[in-house]
Amino acid sequence: MEISPSGRKQDAKHKGSTPHSKLLVIDRQFDVPLEKLFAAFSSAEALKRWWWPEGIYADHIDWELRDGGKYFINMKGYDQSASGMAGWIEEVVKNERIVMTDQFANEKGEPISAKEANMPGEWPAKGYITFEFESRGKDRSAFRLSQEGIPNELQAECIQGWAESFEKLKKYLAGPAQGH
Repeated sequence: MEISPSGRKQDAKHKGSTPHSKLLVIDRQFDVPLEKLFAAFSSAEALKRWWWPEGIYADHIDWELRDGGKYFINMKGYDQSASGMAGWIEEVVKNERIVMTDQFANEKGEPISAKEANMPGEWPAKGYITFEFESRGKDRSAFRLSQEGIPNELQAECIQGWAESFEKLKKYLAGPAQGH
């Protein structure tokens, strides 16, 4: 064990961890109208189709997409292990923005600490995720994901996880009309 600049002991593997992590930002573009892209975020059924990286699936989603709405997304790996995320949707501006808190959760949707979720590094008790949507023409749209609170040493893994989720989103959007 080593002592961090804050005076806390931490594993040497994660000695670079900091509660003051840099902001993770990912930009993605899709060949669909803005309304169709935003609709992929609008229902639990849509999220079940694409949210989480390869090898993981959402087995339960509660999603109240409204200002002050609560959410819980539970995921399982194909090894049947489970964990999830929960929080509040702080702001929704249709076809423009979704701002949500981000906390680890147990299978009942109750917030748990990063340590209880077996996650290395220093995590804040609550992080934030923001999706900002933009039209890029009749049949093209984009969003920017901004995520606060990911320890610096886990940023590459988080980017990879989001990239895999967004590839699943791309396939979802390319499929037949989803009936939103």
